[in-house]
Amino acid sequence: MRQFRFGLFFFAVIILILQLTVVNYTDLSWAENKGSYLGIMSMILIILGVIFPNKDGIENHTKNTE
Repeated sequence: MRQFRFGLFFFAVIILILQLTVVNYTDLSWAENKGSYLGIMSMILIILGVIFPNKDGIENHTKNTE
C-alpha cells in the first residue's frame, strides 16, 4: 500500500507540473484556463490526500482484522 501511495504522489506531482506549463500566463482568467485550474486543484487535493491519510480509518481497519 505504501508503494501505491508513493506512486500516486509521484504521478500527481508530474501532472501538476505539466498543468502549470499549460497555463496561459498572459491571460490568467478562468475562461481562458479553466481546464488547467481544475487540473491543478485536483492534483493538489490528491497530493494532500496521500500526505494526510485518514488515521481513524486505518485504526478501525487494524482493529477489525485482529
